[in-house]
Amino acid sequence: MLRFKQLMLSLMTIFLLLGCFSDDEAPQKKRVTPNKITFLFVTQPDCPACDYLEKSMNLDRPKDLLNKYFDVKKLYYGEKLPAGITPPNGTPTVYFLGSNDEILVEPMVGQRDEEGLMEYLNDALLEFKNTYRVDLEKLKREEENATTQLSTT
Repeated sequence: MLRFKQLMLSLMTIFLLLGCFSDDEAPQKKRVTPNKITFLFVTQPDCPACDYLEKSMNLDRPKDLLNKYFDVKKLYYGEKLPAGITPPNGTPTVYFLGSNDEILVEPMVGQRDEEGLMEYLNDALLEFKNTYRVDLEKLKREEENATTQLSTT
């Protein structure tokens, strides 16, 4: 019985000592707030759904949001994706990425009309705001106002 108590005391001491060390000391990538969301568009040649999505991207409302708040990057199916991103099962697939290629919202798979694309774009903007505590739309308006004020003086 005495040996059992000694063993238990030794185990408890080991667990307490291990609990004093943290994984926080391991080097981590610093999270930098990007000024745009990466819109990583995975496509392939002769893909009608990809062509449809590109047409939707060029409509006025989506195009305006994409130009202001997104950095559009196109990759062809099979090209190397950023580390940690699960390869798509098909095309088109769009990943919405933040700092260090962190996925902000679930990937958009398949073609989308204007309304469907706008929903994903707005979801990505909202998630960016929640993740980084930065409202890209408000920031852009403030920049535009400052530019307007400078040009009028």
